[in-house]
Amino acid sequence: MSRKKVLIIFIYLLFGNAFIFNNPLFAGSTIKDGLPVRNPAIEKYPELPFYGVRNMLSIETILSCIKNDSLDGLLFDMNDITTLLDGSTIDPQKVYGSIEVGPYPFESKEVHYTYHRFRAFSRIKNGKGILRIGYLMRPSHNSEDWINNGHVVVRINLYLETEAIDRKLGIYDTYVSFEKEGNIYKRVPSIIEGPFVNLLMSDEPGSIVISFRTDEDVKAQVVLNDNKPFSDRVPMKRHEIKVTGLIPDKEYNYYVQIDDMKTKVYSFRSAPRPGKRDVCFAYIGDSREGLGGCENTFMGVNRRTLEKISNLAYQKEADFLLVGGDLINGYTSVKEDFVNQLYFWKQTVAGFYHEHPIYTGMGNHEALLKVFDDGSRYGLSLDRWPYDTESSEAVFSEEFIHPGNGPKVEDGRRPTYKENVYSFQYGPVKVISFNNNYWVSYGAAKYGGCPEGYILEDQLNWIKQELKKADKDKTVKYVVLFAQEPVFPNGGHIEDAMWYNGDNNVRAYIYDAKMKKLKPEKKGIIEVRNELISAISQCSKVAAVLGADEHSYSKVLINKNVPIGDPRNDDRNNNGKIGDEGEEYSSLADLKYPTWYFSAGDAGAPYYAEEKTPWNGYWKAKPDNGEYYYSSQEHVLLFRADGRKISLTVYNPYGDVIDEIDDLMEVK
Repeated sequence: MSRKKVLIIFIYLLFGNAFIFNNPLFAGSTIKDGLPVRNPAIEKYPELPFYGVRNMLSIETILSCIKNDSLDGLLFDMNDITTLLDGSTIDPQKVYGSIEVGPYPFESKEVHYTYHRFRAFSRIKNGKGILRIGYLMRPSHNSEDWINNGHVVVRINLYLETEAIDRKLGIYDTYVSFEKEGNIYKRVPSIIEGPFVNLLMSDEPGSIVISFRTDEDVKAQVVLNDNKPFSDRVPMKRHEIKVTGLIPDKEYNYYVQIDDMKTKVYSFRSAPRPGKRDVCFAYIGDSREGLGGCENTFMGVNRRTLEKISNLAYQKEADFLLVGGDLINGYTSVKEDFVNQLYFWKQTVAGFYHEHPIYTGMGNHEALLKVFDDGSRYGLSLDRWPYDTESSEAVFSEEFIHPGNGPKVEDGRRPTYKENVYSFQYGPVKVISFNNNYWVSYGAAKYGGCPEGYILEDQLNWIKQELKKADKDKTVKYVVLFAQEPVFPNGGHIEDAMWYNGDNNVRAYIYDAKMKKLKPEKKGIIEVRNELISAISQCSKVAAVLGADEHSYSKVLINKNVPIGDPRNDDRNNNGKIGDEGEEYSSLADLKYPTWYFSAGDAGAPYYAEEKTPWNGYWKAKPDNGEYYYSSQEHVLLFRADGRKISLTVYNPYGDVIDEIDDLMEVK
């Protein structure tokens, strides 16, 4: 063994994990060249390892408590659980709450859109309870005609008795498969997530990927049209099975099989060839927790609104769903908590996801962080490292399956763009997903990283290339871009997004480990925004640029006459900020094609009201204009594209129409 390895082992034994993980010399893939950020721990700011935890237990821990050998059902026993995800210790004997179970999917032979429905209830006392599956097997309750096996959804609601106010430990929905042997119920390998349809796109119309998670390492198979199986190569818990040999634009049935257990039969329609068939797709954003309690605040997700909206997209026959970010509350330093929140999000949209693909973008709330106590309210937060395994981007790419055709990171010390920046085509529509919440740092100017809304040059160049390719591609008739931070905010986020009230001093910083100093990016946020919209305006096929973040709906048409601000002309006092007293906002005369920009981010998050901006003030001053609109209602955007036009209808969760544009390309 080398002297270096001996030294590392000695340091680990002497100081433990705290030294290893707080030291930039031990930073995963960044060990060789150092971190691209300054480490606040060097300045003796203590790390907060359990910051922002919402879920006190992981789903794996919950499942480990569900055990065999009960005459009435499966046992729930927390006696081996003494530590929570926030680092605190508990006495499991003081845990109480409730357990609810129901068949899943309910009425599986009838239902197309799956949902949770509970029928049996029991109490948890002293950390123990029963999943009353026997109650569901009674003739009067056996809706699925089970004989000796089945699959249930379980809701476990936990509290901890304390000397002061009892502590809520959370609500956990998960799934369990069971078998009955004589009078005893036993757990068998269970699908706890999915199955979901992924990568259904015209780029590869002959294949898709079916993904799902199981609670044990098992070999599973996807069976297509009841006869053609596609299998795992080895036992695993996270399954991504590629289904090939599909005929484009054809209906298929499929189910997943593990040993003798089969899921219900789902269906999907394979993608059309590039440029072919009419297309319908939906867009939403900001489904994180709202207000009002109950399922409005379900472990990081507004389950109530999100389920309504995803079901509405399903009923309106959307081929796929785009999600602009802020799926969850996030802002946590514990990976298991971050994954848990995304788990509950995927549960909520499962009725859509079983049969149609969902393509998601990263919001500022998709934040897995390193947080340091600098005395401020929220602490000092940076994207979590090691970036290969712990960054927001790395975990996001593990939890979703997206195309891998995004840009290459120019600085190998930074996080990946893999599956958080990508493009795909569906029929005549090309979708470009860009990430303006990449490598976010709350303290970028002092420690490095990107502020919200910023796009680094490597990604910006990739977007330009994708737009040029789309313009030349005869099979592409319409282009839609989406990201979380709105390019033109109108209420709730005019102080950040891609505007920062006109402050062009806002920019990214990268740490030079050799020089031991931060280097600012050359372009400020307004310059980056203007370069982006100039590139978009040169593409004749762009139908819409979609954002979220603001919990409201707004549309604005941007053309060469709309005042948006240009630091080259407007910063008369040379302080880096435009819009100071005596300064006006310029339009960009080089914008070629007018383009619709949307901020559409209310799939459940707390609402925002309208604020004044140069662009909305310009349009509001004109009588009877249809170029600007604002609403604080929850909503989903539904696009329909055919050979003649691409239209938009905006619905609230109850099906009322908020806004309509008959032909998005007419302004060209």
